[in-house]
Amino acid sequence: MNNVVMFTRSLPMHGLGGMEVVAWDIAKGLHRLGSNVRIITTKTPDYVGLHHIDGIEVLFIDNVKSGKYSHGWWKSSREAFEENYIKDCDTVFSVSTGAYGVIDLKHKNPHIKFLIQVHGTAWGEFISKLKTKTPKGFFTSPKNIFWLCRDFINYNKFDYIVGIGEQVYGDFNRWPYESFIDKNKISLISNGIDSELFKSDCCDDNKIKDYYNIPYEKKVILTACRLHSQKGVYNCIKTIELLNDKNEFVYIIVGSGPEEQKLKSLVNSLGANDYIKFLGSLKREDLAKVESISDVFLFLTNRIEGLPLNILEASAVGVPIVLSNQVKLFKSGNIHLVDPLNYQVAASKIESLLAKGLQNKNSYLPDEYTLKYAADKYKKLIEKSF
Repeated sequence: MNNVVMFTRSLPMHGLGGMEVVAWDIAKGLHRLGSNVRIITTKTPDYVGLHHIDGIEVLFIDNVKSGKYSHGWWKSSREAFEENYIKDCDTVFSVSTGAYGVIDLKHKNPHIKFLIQVHGTAWGEFISKLKTKTPKGFFTSPKNIFWLCRDFINYNKFDYIVGIGEQVYGDFNRWPYESFIDKNKISLISNGIDSELFKSDCCDDNKIKDYYNIPYEKKVILTACRLHSQKGVYNCIKTIELLNDKNEFVYIIVGSGPEEQKLKSLVNSLGANDYIKFLGSLKREDLAKVESISDVFLFLTNRIEGLPLNILEASAVGVPIVLSNQVKLFKSGNIHLVDPLNYQVAASKIESLLAKGLQNKNSYLPDEYTLKYAADKYKKLIEKSF
């Protein structure tokens, strides 16, 4: 049995972000495959100290900022690791920079393999912020250069560097990363989603529409993501406003974040409350139900995304997707790439999809993007040296 200690600032207990879901799903996947997985993370309002959840031991550190990487996190997570886990640890699994506080312990513990799972690169984030052309993006971008320098120092200390999608993996093979990363350490393991949870026939469509007060005859356009300026929900709302027949559909926005009130004010100023609904953050099983009644998934992100889970989930359900053209994914006739700032083109594509209609929803998610496939690849990677 391989003893894995995972370091992550947050899990779905903190909030349903993509990184959180991926970390927890992989932990559960490795546990099901026989690994002994233990997790060190930050506290939440409901969890402090040691807990056992779904057979996994999770230590929620109390004296650090919740859901944040900080000097206190790296100091306290290191202390917890040295006190409780280092003696029988085979693999340190760093979600993003979570294990930067313990990476220098490697030279004294050569038997421990160190793996870092990279969800996005500092350089890619820097470029994304500049592309937003907003003052906030411009003034916060130097922070990503700082992180690039830290990555320059730390990445090669890890035994394995895993990119979670083609975009991240491609970044590793381009400047500036190709100049300092050992290519022999790099692997591509795409995000995997629970294809048993996200499927077209998970439940009765009318019951779901009743629950969310959606008329049976209305088509459903869905966006599910964090409500942050880089995620492009503003682009989506402006696109929806260009659709001709506002009585034909309901546009649903699932998620929460710093832009929530601003976006709600925008919808109110447009007089669009009758056909644009905010559902807030949903549990994954509830999101799967909303996905199952959707006719189009819309995601006009401004970011250079690594591998967005929301797109994988929509493809598993069989929903056609209108997506920003800078997002690199598998090819499918159901994924329609558009310029996220060309609202008219995006609106025309949505109208054509709604007019065509969905006779049957069939998953078009490749096997390599399922949780089972991803967990198996991680297990083989971390156990190949034992």
